[in-house]
Amino acid sequence: MPRFARLFEAAADTLNAYYQAVADSSIDTVMSLWIDEEFATCICADGTHLHGLDSIRAGLAKQLAGQPVSIEPLDIRVYDSLGTVVYAIAEAHQPADPAGIPRMIFTTYVMVHERGEWRIAHIHASEMPDETAGAFAAKLRHGQGPLH
Repeated sequence: MPRFARLFEAAADTLNAYYQAVADSSIDTVMSLWIDEEFATCICADGTHLHGLDSIRAGLAKQLAGQPVSIEPLDIRVYDSLGTVVYAIAEAHQPADPAGIPRMIFTTYVMVHERGEWRIAHIHASEMPDETAGAFAAKLRHGQGPLH
């Protein structure tokens, strides 16, 4: 089974590369992590639906140019099978501008194994309501874990 363990660790490498590319505002690197298929989709935290690689590139480029952000995963749930990994993550999005207001986002990443590499096929992000974000942060501060 070590072969499978490494296979799924590589999906985490893709996710980490995505976080770094977003922090660097590198749209080319972000797009290099997506599956090479037009069925790729992205639903942004603001509700924008992006369908197809051209739409995803344009939408994410606009977001990265307008509001650079670093993403910190706070709680990660992983569901995997041979060829597909789904990450359900509670994230803190910290704007690069120190005066910016951080946001708490629930994000689901669907990754598929394509030609020997893990690629993003779908992202769905939703902003946490203020009450949920506050309760989530309080549980983290008290060491209870975010979902207990």
